[in-house]
Amino acid sequence: MTDAGTFVVIMTAGALFVAGLSCLMIKCHLIKMVMGLEFCGKGASLLLILGGYLAGDTGVSQAVVITLIAIEAVIAGVALALVILLKKKFQTFDSAAIFRLISGGGS
Repeated sequence: MTDAGTFVVIMTAGALFVAGLSCLMIKCHLIKMVMGLEFCGKGASLLLILGGYLAGDTGVSQAVVITLIAIEAVIAGVALALVILLKKKFQTFDSAAIFRLISGGGS
């Protein structure tokens, strides 16, 4: 891979990670927060694959990324199940509204 290709992959991974962090920090919608968590994981996976490629040992990095993808899938499933339970209980996807309802601050 050329230096330009490496740069593109690093920038793409960084953009995915930053987009995920911004979804986690800025958004109050619970599903968008779960999507942001997934974006962060995909950015990290891309960097792990690139690191393995640059080191010349793609086998180990691919095994780690496959494990990471499986763990991300479980986390996403559990997180979305919790989101569904919160929606049924509080009738909203807004995390700020749920926090207000839990803390007794009204609706």
